[in-house]
Amino acid sequence: MEQLVEIANFAQGETAEMLASLLRAEGIACTTRNEVSSRVFGGGVDIGVRVEVLEHNVPRAVEIMKDSGFSQPETEDANTAEASTGLARYFSLLRKHIIILTAIIAGMLAILAGLHLFMH
Repeated sequence: MEQLVEIANFAQGETAEMLASLLRAEGIACTTRNEVSSRVFGGGVDIGVRVEVLEHNVPRAVEIMKDSGFSQPETEDANTAEASTGLARYFSLLRKHIIILTAIIAGMLAILAGLHLFMH
């Protein structure tokens, strides 16, 4: 089964959606991820909205991005497709999910502390 590959990551969901719309108009199926998380946490958490395409569409999608003025994400590895797959991709996702989970737990603890004070 072919994997999805991240070709871009934007702080603003609107920019990610503009790129996704452009790719779809060019006949490239793509997805965006983290739109809701990015809106909920805003700029306080480095989540970013990811644009992903199937592996076989990466070269064409990157070409369309460059021709349209969108920049590629900065990665430690020069090859974006390779950096977005394998263990590196999952560790990055895990880190982001831990941050979100920690924020949710902190919020729940604050609510419980408030209820405790209210009850006494």
